[in-house]
Amino acid sequence: MGNDKTIKLLLIEDDEDDYILASDYLNEMLDFDFKVTWLSNYEEITSELEHTTFDLCLLDYQLGAHTGLSVLQAAKEMGNSTPFIMLTGQADPILDNRALELGAEDFLVKSEINSVRFIRAIRYALARKELTNERLERLRVEADNRAKDRFLAHLSHELRTPLTSIMGYTDLLLTRHELDSIKPELSIINNNSQHLLSLLNDVLDLSKIKANTISLSKEWFAINDFLADLQSLFRMAAKKKNLNFSISAKSAIPERIFNDTTRLRQVLTNIIYNAIKFTDSGAISIKLEFKQARLYFSIEDTGIGIPETKLKRIFNPFEQVQDTTTKTNEGAGLGLAISSALIELLGGGLTVKSTLGQGSLFSFYVDTLSKEVDAHQVPMVQLNLQQTTAETVPPPIPCLSGHVLVVEDVPEIRTLITDLISNTGATVTVADNGKQAVDILSHTNNIDLVFMDLHMPQMDGREAILAIRKQSIETPIVALTAAAQKGNKETLEALGFNDCLTKPINVAQIHSTLSSHLGAIKSKAVTSRSSSTPSFNTKQILLVEDDDDARELMTLLLSSLGANVSQTNDISSSLSLYHEVENFDLVLLDLALPDGSGFDAAKKIRAINPNQKIVIVSGSDPEPQRLSAGNIDKVLLKPVSLPDLRTLLEHEYG
Repeated sequence: MGNDKTIKLLLIEDDEDDYILASDYLNEMLDFDFKVTWLSNYEEITSELEHTTFDLCLLDYQLGAHTGLSVLQAAKEMGNSTPFIMLTGQADPILDNRALELGAEDFLVKSEINSVRFIRAIRYALARKELTNERLERLRVEADNRAKDRFLAHLSHELRTPLTSIMGYTDLLLTRHELDSIKPELSIINNNSQHLLSLLNDVLDLSKIKANTISLSKEWFAINDFLADLQSLFRMAAKKKNLNFSISAKSAIPERIFNDTTRLRQVLTNIIYNAIKFTDSGAISIKLEFKQARLYFSIEDTGIGIPETKLKRIFNPFEQVQDTTTKTNEGAGLGLAISSALIELLGGGLTVKSTLGQGSLFSFYVDTLSKEVDAHQVPMVQLNLQQTTAETVPPPIPCLSGHVLVVEDVPEIRTLITDLISNTGATVTVADNGKQAVDILSHTNNIDLVFMDLHMPQMDGREAILAIRKQSIETPIVALTAAAQKGNKETLEALGFNDCLTKPINVAQIHSTLSSHLGAIKSKAVTSRSSSTPSFNTKQILLVEDDDDARELMTLLLSSLGANVSQTNDISSSLSLYHEVENFDLVLLDLALPDGSGFDAAKKIRAINPNQKIVIVSGSDPEPQRLSAGNIDKVLLKPVSLPDLRTLLEHEYG
């Protein structure tokens, strides 16, 4: 330990000669810079320890009417964390053990003050003190993170609850033909509600990054297909603003790269989305270059640009909101903050150059190889986006019936596929990971076809298909993959997939797949489902929600599905109603209620009826342990929509 840090040392000694002797020897220890405080009166000692924590205390055993053991006991009761070394005139094993029991770090005879053992005892005591401080600091940080997580969970719940009402009522109004004249205004409300929900999700995502709780899932993937997927997402958005959108490469690129495809897509989506949003004319250009096992990306636009004074702060969370509140093109600022942090996790760095009024250039690189693979082992290819530039007349949309499950973690792609399927007349249910898909297929038999992405969080498509086929579920499942490799289709079929489609999503392929599967069961669907279409007219549902607007909306939505709804706003009244009305088919419990939590209500209801089906409605993800302990059947995350409730009832009673 060097002498760059001053060590606060308390020397408790009632003999002045011993104090001088000890103080002189401490000053001779060149490795330490001691600031010594000398006390001998017991009352002064306890008063000082009540207000001050020292780096070290040398404590004499004999203190007049008191002993060093009394000081140790007092310090222990105060919670003072100063490390103590007890000093005495002669060795005494019993006294030694008693001092250690009361928290002393060591016990020395005064004659050892000028020995190596004394120096070693001081070093060990200071080292243990430092380790203790580090542990306490770590515990403090962990406690702060837990408190922040609780706050964010509460914030999420409080924001999602009013969003449920805003988005739910807007959806209902958009279905009213007599309100066609104000549908543009309703769409504005709906779009801004979606934006607010997206902002909330970004805050939670950024919090995970800051807390270092976000995980990466690196794998090999085909970069050409990955880029073609991005092009399919943004080409139409750029075209709507008459912007030229292009992806090009300055050099050959690896056929495959090893990285986290989900997070890389998230970064590029954030940057390209901003480029399109802030560009009114000109072009959006994405360029790639491969150098020294790194893939370099540059995204250039001809948009409004960024003032030079703000460039250094552009990656700070909420910086854009604070600086652009008076401008027409506002941005949350979270997308770039998240992107910058993710790129660092991916092994690169994000930079920006911009000229006000001329445009911006965002650049970053990512590593492309795993530790086990050398650069020469990966084939190099030319950029190939499989684009069709010729304008063609789109084929007629087929008219189909049936129920399709879409399993895709990327919202833009999930929405695209859902829209394509819905346009044919088929019903669509969505899931964003394989685990949800397994759960849906395990609890309902009215799914006619499944489109499933292979790369998803929690459970990927390969794991999901094995779990599904293990249950002898024979529903046709089509894989969505970005890997157009030889033998890939055979491998997927061996896992249990019926077919596979390669991204970018081709409308004709989607329609062809739908027609072949739904068309074959069309007559069966009409006849068999006419007698088995779920009817919820006899279902009794208890809804417990303290927010008046959310409660009324969910009652309205459930009633529109034919269910009979009884509603209350707290646990006490819900239990009274539960006793009055026998045989509720389903209980929906808000997680945060005035007189307790939804888990408290569930426990009391389970005591009355252990077999009652209970669903928790929450603005944040509840802890899995509490869900398991409470035997909760399902969780609905706010904002709750009509499709969410329809899917819930179909799962339970379809």
